[in-house]
Amino acid sequence: MVYIVIDLEWNSVYGAKIRGFINEIIEIGAVMLDERFREVSSFSVLVKSQIGRRLQAHVKEMTNLSKQDLESGYPFAEAIAMFRGWIGQRDHVVLSWGDGDIRVLLSNTRYHTASRSLDYIRNYVDLQDYFRHRMHTSRSQQIGLAAAGELLGFNVDDYALHRALDDSRFAARCLQAIHAPKDFPAFVRPCDAAFYAQLEFKPRVISDINSPLVDKRQLYYICRGCGRPAKQVGEWRFASRGFQAEFECRHCGARAKAMVTFKKLYNCVEIKRSAKELNPDAKKKADEKVTG
Repeated sequence: MVYIVIDLEWNSVYGAKIRGFINEIIEIGAVMLDERFREVSSFSVLVKSQIGRRLQAHVKEMTNLSKQDLESGYPFAEAIAMFRGWIGQRDHVVLSWGDGDIRVLLSNTRYHTASRSLDYIRNYVDLQDYFRHRMHTSRSQQIGLAAAGELLGFNVDDYALHRALDDSRFAARCLQAIHAPKDFPAFVRPCDAAFYAQLEFKPRVISDINSPLVDKRQLYYICRGCGRPAKQVGEWRFASRGFQAEFECRHCGARAKAMVTFKKLYNCVEIKRSAKELNPDAKKKADEKVTG
């Protein structure tokens, strides 16, 4: 058994065939690990643009790739054939940091080829999900690869992140640091019908506050200044992809507009919070009054 940690770089472009935008893959990187998670091989290939005419500015900045660089790459179908050949006939598990790369790989496969599935991937692990489990962080917290490395005490500057091969190596290092033989097998998923149903599921933000998916116990705000529950002084209203309401702290008088977003994922509801202070000087004045 070998473990394939894969990472992709992509460029958002308009695809005439689907009459909508698609994340076109421009680079594939991967490392192969043995049963003790030691690197035994690596794979890296640039993918020639076949849909987009130009690279987005932020993609150029992050990857340091140019349109000219990609001209030296291979068309998607050839690049994937090379990747499949590199994997060979070994029993393997594919891992990626979050399932976003696998979703993009599937959409590019369907756009460029007649295949409707990733038949060369038989088992899969969402490494980001496994990291949350091992580090006991909230499922609603999306931890990026760089942030994960920092939590583990790695020097992020040692890697050229946002290049596919270096990202896959960095993700592999995170796996090596957190792997536990007892619980890892539970995160290995067969790439069956349920796997593809999850990939094809489109997450949506819930806008109806009376939806059974909205846990109203989550509609609260803790004052940032004193850490106590604040009093709600306005109704919850949906705006900017979340429910918003104003709160006032009875202790320090601070007011804030809180926002709670409920997002339906395939097998759970993701909850995110944010807040904007409306009178940031209130706590300072209250403290001055007490000390004066």
